[in-house]
Amino acid sequence: MANARSITLVAMNAVHHDARTLNLARSLVDAGFDVTVIASGTMDGVRMHTWTDPGGSAYRRWRSFNAFASSISTRASLVIGMDLFALQAASRLARRSSALLWYDMREFYFSLGPLQGKGWKQRVIAAHERRLLRRVDQVLVSGYLDAKIVRERFQLSTPPHILLNTPPLRERVVSNYLRETFSISNADRVALYQGVVHHGRGIVPFLDAMDSLPDVHLCVVGDGPARAALQQQARERGLSARVHWHDAVPYDALHTITCSADVGLCLIEPISESYRYALPNKLFEYLMAGLPVLATDLPALHEQLVRIPAGILVNQGLTPHSIVDAWNQLMVPATYDAMQQSSNRVHKVAYHHQAAEVLHAIEQALDA
Repeated sequence: MANARSITLVAMNAVHHDARTLNLARSLVDAGFDVTVIASGTMDGVRMHTWTDPGGSAYRRWRSFNAFASSISTRASLVIGMDLFALQAASRLARRSSALLWYDMREFYFSLGPLQGKGWKQRVIAAHERRLLRRVDQVLVSGYLDAKIVRERFQLSTPPHILLNTPPLRERVVSNYLRETFSISNADRVALYQGVVHHGRGIVPFLDAMDSLPDVHLCVVGDGPARAALQQQARERGLSARVHWHDAVPYDALHTITCSADVGLCLIEPISESYRYALPNKLFEYLMAGLPVLATDLPALHEQLVRIPAGILVNQGLTPHSIVDAWNQLMVPATYDAMQQSSNRVHKVAYHHQAAEVLHAIEQALDA
């Protein structure tokens, strides 16, 4: 028999790199819930069933994860699948426990950027998601616009709960980490991209603009399937001395690194519906670190930078001219200082504010 306040989070990720799972698990523990996490990686202060990721293809990893989750005897009153790839395992655990099943639709899996041009894979994933949604009691999404689109697309009987990808409240720290790590002069500017390294995340357009930004260094902090190809492109453009690559770090170590940059890059390319409406955690992490932002003028990013005017929007074409023009606007001292001050407004949407409504909804669902 499951504890009435027992919750299991299921994530096919390394939890110490997965801000969304990590922050939710910690908030649930702080609220007095009995929390179990099924994932790879490590997390202090919570019961974990640790999956050993075998690597290889996504399908091989998914099969391995589902087999591992099926072997676990944990019981819960609520099971949350923390992304689509964990949802089938979460659904099985929920049925076995007669538990509620929630689904964190953290992006539009029916239109994924990395699957652009891979129609049959995208159709299989979309059909898989629609089938599993029949068993889901409640959906979480990561943006205001997402909630409307998802409810209409899937004809959900109840509106999704919104849980923005904001970090916990943190003070800025004085850090010279990136300059010291990569021997970057204090006279040069540091642009930062942090997160999974995929195509379509604006790295190539920024490389194209760097010929006209001779005093700018790009630091990429993260790993991903496009990293090797993008490193090769940087070499071919003769930018190896100004483009620097840093492996992914645990989420708790990221803030100090972020604080050591000058500008955060959120140049999402609208190659899919998921990317078009993206409101990624990196945007809020940059703002929490006091970094003005360059962001693509896409609906969710536009809306957020109207709420917190701490960045310059770049037209969707992301031409070198438009990026250079936006960069030069941002580097005007009065503009940069004003945007750095505006970034403080992110404190009003820090994670504890975001989580409060979701925690209340969980309390109500478990008490029903």
